[in-house]
Amino acid sequence: MSKFKKMTFLKVLTTVAWADGEVSQSELNILKTFYRKFDLEKHELDELKPYLLSPVSKKEKDELYRQMIAELSSPKEKTEVMEALEAMVGVHKRMKTEERELVNQFSEWLEKSSHTKRSFGRIKNFLQRTVFKHARDSNPDMEKYFKRRVLKKIELKSAHSKIFTSLSEERLYFICLVGTLMAAVAHVDDQFDPAEKKALKRCLIDQFSLKGKELTLLFEVVEEQARQGFDFHEVATELNRVASYNDRIHLMECLFEVSIADGNMAHDEAEEVRRITKALCIPHKTFIKYKVRALDKIR
Repeated sequence: MSKFKKMTFLKVLTTVAWADGEVSQSELNILKTFYRKFDLEKHELDELKPYLLSPVSKKEKDELYRQMIAELSSPKEKTEVMEALEAMVGVHKRMKTEERELVNQFSEWLEKSSHTKRSFGRIKNFLQRTVFKHARDSNPDMEKYFKRRVLKKIELKSAHSKIFTSLSEERLYFICLVGTLMAAVAHVDDQFDPAEKKALKRCLIDQFSLKGKELTLLFEVVEEQARQGFDFHEVATELNRVASYNDRIHLMECLFEVSIADGNMAHDEAEEVRRITKALCIPHKTFIKYKVRALDKIR
């Protein structure tokens, strides 16, 4: 297989690694195994770096999948890719039945001349379930730790202050996921000034129609959560699971509103917004567009 075709395949693998909003060290190690197997040169590794730094748009992912299928034209090249995949999920005698079926499925897809958008999704799921299957095993004891903690805080604060809410647990959880990231931007410089608090509250009001004592209760929870620290990966992963792309775009707007609340966007605040939007699978060019829009408001 040519280096050009190997590069396309590796780019596809990298987009799959970004599926949960972050490339873990274990996933990176798997990618490095492929790099060594394909014997890449330095300039070729440099070409892959942008794909490791941030996720690409859905349009570019679809184009990469189409390109990969189109380029793997000969039986030899298809076999080489299948052997590489099998090496990642285990040798033949150790490969589980489910994994073997998935590999066989993928082999059949490679033989087809045309693929629908649904096929691209299946290819991504196949790669995620085999190549990266054990790259980030969940810890049952830590599962939904953030959710348990914030809901317990709401329960205790409600009982103490006699402020109660009719919102469901899932809604409260979603508000705390979003609010904590907004508060994290405000706290990045260790100063949460009145203007930033006002901006955060305004975003909570606009996005969730919170008001009065209910707003005060949830504001205290998200502010405290951001100040004490939280598992960034868990929060980003959960938001990617429960929030639509438009929800995440709106959150990015709120993050910028908080960052410019004091009339200035500090470098650390901008970098924190960038880190969050990157984890939420928002393209870098979209981040730049909204950053410029935010800066225009304070000029």
